[in-house]
Amino acid sequence: MRQRSRTQPQLTTGPGSAPYGTGLRAVTAASLVLAYLLVILGDTVRVTESGMGCTSWPLCNGHFGLSGSYHALLEQSHRYLAAVVTVFAAASFAAAWYRARQDRLVYRSAAAALALIGVQIVLGAITVLTHNAGWTVALHLAGAWLLAGALTVTVLGVWRAPAVPDPGRPSARSAPAGRLGLAAAVALFALSVTGMLVLHDGASNACQDWPVCGRGTGPAALVVLQYVHRSFALLAAVMITAAALRVMRSASAELADRMLAGGALALLAATAAFGAIVATTGAPPVEQDLHLAVASALWIAVVALATPAAADRAAILDAPVDLVPFQ
Repeated sequence: MRQRSRTQPQLTTGPGSAPYGTGLRAVTAASLVLAYLLVILGDTVRVTESGMGCTSWPLCNGHFGLSGSYHALLEQSHRYLAAVVTVFAAASFAAAWYRARQDRLVYRSAAAALALIGVQIVLGAITVLTHNAGWTVALHLAGAWLLAGALTVTVLGVWRAPAVPDPGRPSARSAPAGRLGLAAAVALFALSVTGMLVLHDGASNACQDWPVCGRGTGPAALVVLQYVHRSFALLAAVMITAAALRVMRSASAELADRMLAGGALALLAATAAFGAIVATTGAPPVEQDLHLAVASALWIAVVALATPAAADRAAILDAPVDLVPFQ
């Protein structure tokens, strides 16, 4: 049996090579993909008004397996996917704990993701028990985005971690977009929460012009909510554009960073387009779902731009933790 050193980490060789094996990379990447699909499926449950297809929790109308009407099947499928995401998030944390405890970027983000899973379980139960109250739906989406964000940081920490510093490059770099990327992520997060309130509280039909409401046709409170949401949309668009352009114009930016910035701009344009469609067509369910799907992809891209490409990697090299690639 191979003996693992507890005094010196076993690292792969070669400048810029990654210390984490394909197993850890795969489980973290799968966690993020599944979390993204969970957000989309959860919104499909909302737009099809299937949230109360299961009136009980955690069982669906007293059943453990898939059964009942279309709405019940859709809601129960969402719960099963949530269980799968939980398993993968737990596996990511276990792998990070075993292989990357000294890598603060990976370990802490994996721990945060697992904690957010627990919060989401509680919020999911509250959402059902309160019959999909608007504030619970908004909080549930906020938690889902935070989970996807934490998993994004974990994935980048694992996939970008250099095992041996390249003499021609610094051993640690700041986030591609710097603090501007973090500000863009905060603005986009606020936009998502207000957007969910707009859709759930009926404010989308209170203002069917775009980009401005004019006088509006609904109650004043709903028109104000629309303006708050659109103000965050403008702020987020400006911040994301500025962050992406900063990366694309940076002489030190890597090709992957430039491609990510370009993707963020494309997703921003698509999100704005679907937002305009939702606002001017009375918020059809399919367009709502596509709007959130594109916006969620934009969220992942913006979080990636705000994530450091390398944490304190010097700590890895000196850490008394076995870093044999996770298989």
